[in-house]
Amino acid sequence: MEELQTTEALDKEILEDARKKAFKILKNADDSIGSSFASWEKKLQKSKEKVQRSFAEKKEHLTLEIMARLPMDKRRIRSETIDRFLNEAMEDFLSSLDCPAMLRILENELGKRKTEISAVLPGREASLRYRHLSKEECTALAASSFPGASFRYSEDPLYMVSGSFPALVIDFSHLRITISADRAAEALLLDKRAELAAALLGDIDDG
Repeated sequence: MEELQTTEALDKEILEDARKKAFKILKNADDSIGSSFASWEKKLQKSKEKVQRSFAEKKEHLTLEIMARLPMDKRRIRSETIDRFLNEAMEDFLSSLDCPAMLRILENELGKRKTEISAVLPGREASLRYRHLSKEECTALAASSFPGASFRYSEDPLYMVSGSFPALVIDFSHLRITISADRAAEALLLDKRAELAAALLGDIDDG
C-alpha cells in the first residue's frame, strides 16, 4: 500500500515537473513570438512608411510633369481640333460643288503644271487616266488645257491617289503628273490655314 502511494506521489511529482517545464517552454515561446511580432510590426510600419514616401514622391513628380506638359497638350489638342474642323469643312465644301466648279478646280491645277507638261507633249501620245469624271468631261478638260495634244483616255479608280474626289493622272514614258481636287484642297488648307481657321472658328491665337 505504501509502495502504491509512493508511486502515485512520484507520478504527481513527475507530472508537476513536466507541467512546469512545459509552462516555461510555452512562456519562452510566447515571449519569442511576442518579440518577433513586435519586430515584424516595426518592420511592417517601416515598409509602410517607405511605400507611402515613394508613392508621395511619384505623385509629386507626376503632378509636376502633368503641369509642365499641360500648356503643350492644350495647344496640341486645340491644333488637332482646328485641323479636324477645317478638313471636315473642306470636304463638305468639295461635296457641295457642282460639276463645272469641280472641273474649274482641275483646270486650275493643270494650269499650274502647264509649262512642265507642254515641254514633253509635242510628238508624244500620253496616257490620261481619270476617276469620277466622264470621258467627255475629261476630253474637254484636256482639250482646253492642251489644245492639239493627243491622249489615250482610260477610266481608272486611281487607288494610288488619296482622296475621293475627281482626279487625273497623266503618264509619259519618263514622267507622271497627278492632278486631284483632294490635293488642291490640301494645298489650300496648308497655305491658308490661319485665314480659314479664323473664318471658321473666329479670331484665334494659334500659338
